[in-house]
Amino acid sequence: MVRVTEGKVILEVPRLEDFRAPTGDYVPSRADVFYNPHVEMARDIAVAVAQAAVEILGKLRICDPFAGVGVRGLRYACEVEGVERVVISDVSQKAIDIIKKNLELNKPMVEVSVVRSDANVLLHEMRGRFNFVDLDPFGSPAPFVEAACVSLSRAGVLAVTATDTAALCGSAPSACLRKYGAVSLRTEYCHELGARILIGFIQRVAAKHDLAFFPLLTHLSRHQLRVYLFGKRSSGSAFGVLKEQGFVSHCFSCSRRYLTKGTAAELPSSCDCGEDLAHAGPLWLGSIFDKNFVLKVLEEVGRRKFRQRSQEFRLLSMCVNEAEGPPTFFDLNVMASVAGISPPKFSRIEEALKSSGYFFSRTHFSPTGFRTDAPYDFLISLF
Repeated sequence: MVRVTEGKVILEVPRLEDFRAPTGDYVPSRADVFYNPHVEMARDIAVAVAQAAVEILGKLRICDPFAGVGVRGLRYACEVEGVERVVISDVSQKAIDIIKKNLELNKPMVEVSVVRSDANVLLHEMRGRFNFVDLDPFGSPAPFVEAACVSLSRAGVLAVTATDTAALCGSAPSACLRKYGAVSLRTEYCHELGARILIGFIQRVAAKHDLAFFPLLTHLSRHQLRVYLFGKRSSGSAFGVLKEQGFVSHCFSCSRRYLTKGTAAELPSSCDCGEDLAHAGPLWLGSIFDKNFVLKVLEEVGRRKFRQRSQEFRLLSMCVNEAEGPPTFFDLNVMASVAGISPPKFSRIEEALKSSGYFFSRTHFSPTGFRTDAPYDFLISLF
C-alpha cells in the first residue's frame, strides 16, 4: 500500500506498480481493492456536480455503493458543502478495512457510514433514503439501475459510469441487446449513441417506479461514459420521457442519419442515396446536457484547485457549446471521404455554416466531430 492525495483527501491505495499487464500498463482491476488514478478528472467533475446539485436538492444524502478504497465517497464528504450524510459501501471486506483507515486519515465533518454489502441489497434496503446515488461499477451498470431507482427519494441525482463501451458503442451489439435491450451501431458518433442507449435504458427502468430522469451532463473520458441524471417521481413525467425515446437510422454509405421517435415506431428502410439503413435504439433522443447546470459545474471547477482543472475546464466548455446542438454529430474526415476530397480546415466549415445561419459546435466526443442543424445536402456541398 502507498499513500496518495486526491482533491482534499489522503488515501492509502494499492501500489499500482504491482499490477501490470503484459503491455506494461497499470491495470487497477487486478488489485485486491480497486483504485484507478487515471479517472481522477471524472471524480473531480463528480465533486463539482454534487456541489451544483446542492442548489437543486438542498442537503445531500449520498450513497457510493462501489467504493473500492473509498475515494468517491470521501471526496464528497470532505469537499462538497451541503452534504448531510454519506454511505460508503463495498462487498469486499478488504475494501471495508481500507475505507475505514482512509476515513480515519481524513476525519470528515459530516456523518459517514461504512457498510459491507452487496450494492443491490444495500440500495433496496435503503429505499427512498438518498438524493444522490453514484453508480461506478467495473463493467456494466445495468444490473444495479433498478435498485438505485428504489433508493432515491422523490427528487434526486443519479450518477452512472459505464465502462462496457464495446457493448454500448457497437463493437459487441449482442451484449448491448442483452444488457440494455437496445441495438448499438459502430458509427463515427458511436460514443454518443452509447450514451443515449445508456440514458434510455435507465429511463425505461425508472419509469416502472414512476421516476422520470432528465440528463444534466454526459461526458466521455478515458473510454468511460459518465451520465448525470436528475430524477423526480411523477408518472406523467415518466411517460413524457418515454415519448422522447426512439431510434437513429444511419447510412454507412453517405453518413446521413434519420431520427424516429417512438419505441414501436416504423423505421425507414432505405436512405435518400438508395442504400439500406442500419438502426440503433431504442435510445434517448432529447438533449444530453442541461446547459445551465453544466455552466454551474464549470463554475465550480473554475474555483477549485484540481490538478487537472485545465483539462476539465476544456471538456466542460465543449459540453456547454454543444448543449443546444442536435442529436448526433458529423465527422470531418468521414464527410470529406464521402465527398471524395481531403479534409478541409474546420474553420472553413464553421464559417460557412454560421454565415448561413446554421448551428455549429465542436464536440467533446471526438476531435474531428462537429454538430450542426444544417440540411445534409447543404452540408455535403461544403466539402
